[in-house]
Amino acid sequence: MERPSYLIRVPVSGDFEAVQVPEGAVPAELTCTLLHTDVTERLRIAVTPENWDDDAVLCYLIDARSGDKGLPLNWIGACFYHTGCPVFGDLLICKCQRSHPEAVVSGFTEEQKNLLLKWLDAQFPFRNEEL
Repeated sequence: MERPSYLIRVPVSGDFEAVQVPEGAVPAELTCTLLHTDVTERLRIAVTPENWDDDAVLCYLIDARSGDKGLPLNWIGACFYHTGCPVFGDLLICKCQRSHPEAVVSGFTEEQKNLLLKWLDAQFPFRNEEL
C-alpha cells in the first residue's frame, strides 16, 4: 500500500501548504506543473529542524525563469538562499539525497511534513503580517 508523500509549497504570500505527491521519486514534470513552469532550479536549505532524523537534505525548487518572468519576491526563499540575492515566485521544499543532491527529489512522510510545517512556523512567525 502506498503511503502519502508531500512537498511543501511556499508561495510568495508566505503561507505554507502541503501538496500530496506520489511516494518515491517525484517526476520533474510534476514539480514543473506545480510551479507553473517548464524548468526548475534546485537550491539547498542550509539548516534542518532539530529533530530531523532523515539522512536526506532539504532542498527547494523554484521556477528557473522566475526573474525573467517578473515574478514577485519570495522573501522566505531569499532567506533560505543566504547570499542576499532575491528569489522570485513560489517554491517547493523537497528531500534530496545527501550523497547525490542533484539526483531525483522525493516528498516527505506525514510525520516529516508535520515536523517541517511546525519548524517553518517557528522560523517565520511574522510571515503573514504587514511589515
